[in-house]
Amino acid sequence: MNHFVPALFAFGLALVTACACAADKEPQCGGVVNNPELAIQVCTRLIEFASLDRPDLAKAYYTRGAEWAAQGNHDRAITDFGVAIDLDPKLPGVRTNRALSLSEKGDHDRAIADYDAALSLFPRDVRARTGRAFEWTLKGDYKGAVADYEEVIRLDPEGLAGYFGRARVRFYSGDFGGAASDFIRSHQIEGSVYTALWIYLARRRADIPGEKTLAREAGTSGGGAWPAPLVALYLGTITPELIQKSAADPDAARQRDRRCEASFYVAHWHLLRGAREPASQLLREAQSLCPSRFIEHEGAVAELRRLQR
Repeated sequence: MNHFVPALFAFGLALVTACACAADKEPQCGGVVNNPELAIQVCTRLIEFASLDRPDLAKAYYTRGAEWAAQGNHDRAITDFGVAIDLDPKLPGVRTNRALSLSEKGDHDRAIADYDAALSLFPRDVRARTGRAFEWTLKGDYKGAVADYEEVIRLDPEGLAGYFGRARVRFYSGDFGGAASDFIRSHQIEGSVYTALWIYLARRRADIPGEKTLAREAGTSGGGAWPAPLVALYLGTITPELIQKSAADPDAARQRDRRCEASFYVAHWHLLRGAREPASQLLREAQSLCPSRFIEHEGAVAELRRLQR
């Protein structure tokens, strides 16, 4: 699942832009879609040539920073978000977005510091609390992660993020029964092939048979397009070798994401059979292939930590 979710569904936190709009200018900063280069140019013109007060200038830097981040240029994004914070320290969303970029750079301690600052200003910010829980999880602080996810559940009891996040942390910490319960609740809120796969994995790790319900919960017996072959793997109708072939795609980015998922879920197939060495190798591949905000990346890090213990 991805990630920002792809198939993770990844569970990513979406960037939120602030629109610094000048009434006499078209297009406007924050108003350009599907053209990142033009969006950055428009915001740059506004920053360099318009006479903006500090709050509107902060919004322009924030918006340009979000465009840089969407392009994957997190160094420039971090710089622009920093200027926006200097101009308007209370601008909503900017610290959370800088935390996302810092996390992409592997700077998890600074990301947590930004989430802390965001939550001190906006204690009910579900995005910031979910993001901080994700960082705690990557660092192996499952107690901190559970506390944040439980607050997310309190703030948004019908939302997916809290239950799905707490389920993963319970899984990583070895509470497979509790994880299964939370994954089932997640599937009830927003069902997908991926939540069905996690229900299956939690049940199996808790010594509860799951094959009879997997196909029904996933909505597929394993035939068809990706990620259906992952279901077929656990149902025993396809081999791990064929999973790698099924992950092939003419689009390079999509193929990378599928290879990430293939490595992660085939690793768990091996773990269910007690084959630690091939599982460890595939988990290392997933850690390398998966973007850092894919849950498969988070899961690979956690499972490797467990195997090392």
